[in-house]
Amino acid sequence: MSVSLQITSTRDALVAEIRNQILSGELRPGEPLTETALAARFGVARPTVRSALQVLVGRHLAEQSHGRSLIVPQFDNGDVEDLYFVRIPLEMQGIRAIIENSRPLNEAEHCLKLMEAMPDDASWGVRVETHTAFHVALIDSVGSTRLSRIYASLQDEMQLCLAQLQRWYPNPQDLATEHRLLLDEILSGDIERAQAEMQRHLARAVSNFESDQ
Repeated sequence: MSVSLQITSTRDALVAEIRNQILSGELRPGEPLTETALAARFGVARPTVRSALQVLVGRHLAEQSHGRSLIVPQFDNGDVEDLYFVRIPLEMQGIRAIIENSRPLNEAEHCLKLMEAMPDDASWGVRVETHTAFHVALIDSVGSTRLSRIYASLQDEMQLCLAQLQRWYPNPQDLATEHRLLLDEILSGDIERAQAEMQRHLARAVSNFESDQ
């Protein structure tokens, strides 16, 4: 039993590290994720790498290339448009529910303060994680278990998309400023204004991505 737990722990640690390197941009979109290379890179056995890659495939952070090996996914315009086609209605409805039901936004405020307190040398991976935590906190504040569950299933792809937008946010405060404006509009209690700002916020990400293609 103890050996099995150790294998699982190593696998999970490897998943977390590969995921971090993908979201930070250290492992670039389109880069191969081969068992041999990753086993040598992290000093683990190939079966552990194989198991970790299966988890990453399930989380949409690795995909089959035209050959046999896996690669870091590289989104194109169609991928991003489809992701936001699903994401936008969830967040728009979330804002409506938050305002109509006067839901508290303490956790979203906490995440935003962490974003605002980031040092200038904060890694892109940390900035991506904090950004996503803010949006997750907004959705969770609605109080709908099913909405939170559906939204969580998009989280890794949301972060993968943002990981490819690094050049648009050269300063850690750029993301913080954008999200402070969004939260202030939600706190205003005006549904139309808050939804309009969320629409602009999400549409900006799609536009920036398409500009890079």
